Amino acid sequence: MLNDGRGESSAVLSRRQAMGAALALLATGAARPVLAQSFPTRAIQLIVPFAAGGGVDVVTRVVAEAAGDIIKQRFVIENRGGAGTVLGSQAVAKAEPDGYTLLAAPTTMVINPALRSNLPFDWKSDLVPVAMIATLPFVVSAGLKLPVKTMKELEALGKTRGDPITFGSGGANTVAHLAGEFFGLLSGAKVQHVAYRGEAPALTDTISGNIDVMFSTLAGASGQVKGGTLRALAVTTAKRTSLLPDVPTVAEQGYAGYDLSAWVALVAPKGTPAAVVQVLNAAVNAALARPAVAARLIEIGAEPAPGTPESLAAFMAKDAETWAGVIKAAGIKAE
Repeated sequence: MLNDGRGESSAVLSRRQAMGAALALLATGAARPVLAQSFPTRAIQLIVPFAAGGGVDVVTRVVAEAAGDIIKQRFVIENRGGAGTVLGSQAVAKAEPDGYTLLAAPTTMVINPALRSNLPFDWKSDLVPVAMIATLPFVVSAGLKLPVKTMKELEALGKTRGDPITFGSGGANTVAHLAGEFFGLLSGAKVQHVAYRGEAPALTDTISGNIDVMFSTLAGASGQVKGGTLRALAVTTAKRTSLLPDVPTVAEQGYAGYDLSAWVALVAPKGTPAAVVQVLNAAVNAALARPAVAARLIEIGAEPAPGTPESLAAFMAKDAETWAGVIKAAGIKAE
């Protein structure tokens, strides 16, 4: 065996040189394709910052199952609701940036900075966009015991009875919460928000009559509306949805400019390797391209929205500005 004069064999030197070259490749990013080929090697934790059963949860599970099939690893859903989605989102923001802890990010994530002055994380600097999953129209629904069938009748009720209209949502400062407050602003009706840990318990209380109406994703309420246990008063988007073509929009019932919807996207902790982000993005887009997945999303009231991490980043930044404007117009102060 050859020796370099210091007692070290050429084989040892070769190994050291190879290790140095590998470290150099990792530092420059040249080894990322290898990383992409090896990821993932175990199940991926996917945190949904709402209780199980709501619109974001349902949509996430549909896409995660198909994406897991594509990358040959399971997405393990963990519902971690509370604090207006902050608890679940913070857990991901502080997680190891290895691609194995992800967040099903709702619109609330970009809304919260305009509503809360002391957030424990900054989505712009602590999280990175991975893939848009779907957009979610909202529906205003009432229990069958409530004697209203239109938004104008709801407005009249809020102006004539002694108590305000009680409306539920899946959490304080969520899109649904702001949607209800915005209706109160435009209509002049007295409204009172009731926050729940997720859409499902709020829908249950709406059906039973414990609260008057529910602002929720169509994905969360479509089953009850189609089943006849809830009455749909309006959809919140600018145009009617093909899923409930006979239900008018809020705007066409006399509230010009009312156009609100939500979305759900996959995000990861800052520092997650770009190659891992690309693997996850490709898996989500491939899942959305499956006819059965797209059909299921549409059936439950969600629109598939494939795209790149870059397009998602631009969309999130613009949406944050839009919601900050709504919050300011509604006169909602930051906590």
